[in-house]
This record gives sequence, structure tokens and C-alpha cells, in this order.
Amino acid sequence: MSTRLLTGPRGVVVHQHRRALWTLLGLLLVAVAAMVASRVWADSAVEALRAVDCTVTSTERRCFQPARDYTDSVWAARHLIEYAALGMVVLPAAVGAFMAGPMIAREMESGTYKLAWTQSVSPARWLAAMLPVPVAVVIAAMAVLTPLFHWSWSTGPAHDFPTYWYEPTMYASTGIVPTAYALLALALGTLVGLLVRRTVLAMSVTALVTGGVLLALSRVRVHLWPIRTATASGEPPASRISRTWRVEEGMLTPSGERVPPGHCLAAPPSRPPAPCGADRADVTYFLDYHPASHFWPLQLVETGIVLALAAVATVAAFRVLRRHHA
Repeated sequence: MSTRLLTGPRGVVVHQHRRALWTLLGLLLVAVAAMVASRVWADSAVEALRAVDCTVTSTERRCFQPARDYTDSVWAARHLIEYAALGMVVLPAAVGAFMAGPMIAREMESGTYKLAWTQSVSPARWLAAMLPVPVAVVIAAMAVLTPLFHWSWSTGPAHDFPTYWYEPTMYASTGIVPTAYALLALALGTLVGLLVRRTVLAMSVTALVTGGVLLALSRVRVHLWPIRTATASGEPPASRISRTWRVEEGMLTPSGERVPPGHCLAAPPSRPPAPCGADRADVTYFLDYHPASHFWPLQLVETGIVLALAAVATVAAFRVLRRHHA
């Protein structure tokens, strides 16, 4: 940040919370190290196996141990990136809790905000000065973490032990959704901090609300963009599982009714319902799915919803401040 940006109320915010900001920087460096280590670990395992001219599926006796070493290394690298993904999912709640507690609720609880307000700083200007610093830090941190996570996940251990783009932790760690959730957490933390005015309670409430929003949207995510349906006779529609989000699949009756895969097993063998008793060649199978090309449409729609919620929470925070401290 330039000297101009760190003067006045913004400079006070940075000075007051410099320890927390340094802690955030330290956590960011740890996350970066974990992601880079996962990629390097997987790449080194590939090179080690290639150096002895072996493959994972080789049946030569001399390749058994190198193949096992390769598998162990890549599996460990996958676990490392999974832990990083879990951290990316938890990060917005942690950001919101920090905003609600140390930055807002503690000011209200201790009464230190009164000192700023008595020095020609209005409540609205005080709050407006509190927001830019954490917003800038969050955007900068996410601009580093999300592409780095994608680089480490998509080209590291993903080939032999794949994790898929539509899995909740992976989806919420890539693209622009993580930044949107972090900004929502900041807005929610600001609102909750002004309402609760108790540090620990505000942190807990913000973490719970942020987690609740993330969970709710993850449940409806599949419906945020039109689902494609494929049908085929004689066998289920072909689909590359590594790049396709299978939503629902089964069989179609002659009337067009959908029959789930387990329906035939639950029916009495003597009276199988249609189309369970039909010849396989006469059965029509269906598959509802999201192809990999739906990743960005889903991300954009969810990001729009999350940013709209963040805007509502921010407006509500200024209204609360104006109502109680006009």
C-alpha cells in the first residue's frame, strides 16, 4: 500500500491490527508452502519413477518397489492438497470472525470507537475507514491462493488419485467463488459485530452464519445452471467421470417416467416393474449431468448471489450504525 492509503483512519486500522495482519500473512505463506510442496512432491515422484524406466502398471519385479514408492508419494501429495482445500473452505468463516470480533465488536465493547467519533470522524466515516483494509487484504490473498491452488491440484496428484472439480471442497477452493465468500464473510462480520457488540459471541455467530450460507448454497449449487440430460438405448450414456458431474441417472419407462437404478432390485423378482423386465436393448437410459464447461457458469451465478448478499449485509451494517449512533 502507498503512504497515502495508510494515513488517517486507514493508517489507524493498520496500526491497531498489525499483529493480526502479520498473522494472516504468516498463514498465507504456510498455505502457499503446502500447495507448492504438494505439486513438487508429486512431480518428484513422477521423475523418480521415470528415471528407473518403470510405470505404475509394470509387472517387472524390479519396478515393484519404485511403483510402490511412487504411489505412496502421490497419495501423500493428494492428502496435502485436500487439507489445503479444507483450509480454503474454512478461510471465509475465519475472515468473518476476525472482522466481527477484533475489528468491530471489540471496538464497540471497549468503547474505543468513541475516541474516533469525538475527533471529527462520523460513525459512517469510521466504518467506511474500517472496511477498505481488510477488503484489500482479502482480495490480494485470494488472488494468490486460488490460482495457486488450481495449479497444485489440477497438475499434481490429480492424475492417479483424482479429485473432481464439482466436489464441494474443490469447487469452493477454485475460481472466483472463494473471493466472493470471503467478501461476504467480511460484510457479515461487520453487521454481526455492530449488532452483538461482544467479541467472542460476534466471532462465533459470524462463523456460524457464514458456514450456514456456504452450506445452503452448496446444496442448491447443482440447480444454479440448467442441467443437461443424455439418453441412450441398450446401455447408460457414456460419460467421462473425471470431467462430468453426474446428478441423476437411471431408466425411463415407456410413459417417460424415471426409474432409479435401485428400483429394480427392490421390486419382487416375480413381478418386475417396467422397464426392469424388458430386454436390455429395449431399455432407454438417462443421465442428468453438468459437463466441465458448466464450471464457469455455475461459478458466475453463485458469485453473483454471494456478492448480492454481501452488498445487502454492508448496507444493513451502515443502517444499524446510523440507527443506533445517529
